[in-house]
Amino acid sequence: MAGYSIINQVALKNTASAQVFDKFIQGIIHVNGKGVDESYINGSALGSSSIAIPKVALGAGDFRLLGASVNGGQFNGKEAVVSTSDYIHVPILYVYDRIETLAKIMNDKAGYDLLSAKTENIRRKITRGINALTFAVQISTTLNASAGSAADTYITEDADSTLYEKYLDANALLDEGDESIDADYFPTEMRQAFFRPSAFAQLKKEKGVILDSNLGQEMLATGVLNPFKNSEATKVEMREGYAGEIDGVPVYKVSPILLSLAAQYCKKNGGSALAKTDFDKIDALVCSAVGTIRGFTSTGDIEVVPAQAGQGWVLQPLVHGGCLCISPKSVRLIVKSDFANPATATSGAGSLEVLPVESQG
Repeated sequence: MAGYSIINQVALKNTASAQVFDKFIQGIIHVNGKGVDESYINGSALGSSSIAIPKVALGAGDFRLLGASVNGGQFNGKEAVVSTSDYIHVPILYVYDRIETLAKIMNDKAGYDLLSAKTENIRRKITRGINALTFAVQISTTLNASAGSAADTYITEDADSTLYEKYLDANALLDEGDESIDADYFPTEMRQAFFRPSAFAQLKKEKGVILDSNLGQEMLATGVLNPFKNSEATKVEMREGYAGEIDGVPVYKVSPILLSLAAQYCKKNGGSALAKTDFDKIDALVCSAVGTIRGFTSTGDIEVVPAQAGQGWVLQPLVHGGCLCISPKSVRLIVKSDFANPATATSGAGSLEVLPVESQG
């Protein structure tokens, strides 16, 4: 009988809890100005299918030496150059718009506010998708570049170095910049690091982070790096993944579920989607906002309208935006020694593309 359980040959009543089981989904984890740049795609730009970001070239000239045998006269002998510009094209075509319906009678008889719970959980699903999509764009870009070059763009762990040392190497590579986008360096203040919880736990055990830090004892006591003094602020920040700063860069713990979903968002050109385990050997990622352009409408854009089929509601989420990594060198992965680049394993450079799950068929 519905609503009852038979215990010792007696029908005992079951009651639905008025409190819904909570879901713990990480908030938007890439911070604007740290891990991504959201200053380009916003406002009216989100109403377009793409945005063209002007890219003005550096000066055409260079220094010369007066008196030199070549172009050493009183005036520069080279002809004037006509100034030109280019642009970065960023598609704004990712969209979450799956409609869901809810009958009022089911909400009334559920014993809890099913409508509110469902609306909030749609927002959480959208948030998870934006996180995974951003990681998919960044990781696939740097893996594609590695597949097409003689040297890997990622850093491989080994028995002779600690994870902390590899992290320092990643930041050093970001210090070297990317000439292709006229970046002599990626500013430290525009960086963000992400670690798997297991890798972060390993990091905290290493001498470079603990014994060599004046915050070592406090870190051991609280379990976080550079913890806030305000306990409530600490709870809020930890929910968003923030764990402190190392080498001047904010460090975030990222759920392995997000990295698994990021792998599923990647597809081999002309082939199938990656397996959810293909990014399992990626322990950390250090990136710069300079290299990743992103923008989405609010995750709260969910319209609730009366259902036409009967008494109830139709939940109509509509969140859309774009994300593009323009510099493979702005994303530095730290991977285990047995990591296999899925781009290399397919058809070489550019073999991975980002295609969200609902567009994969």
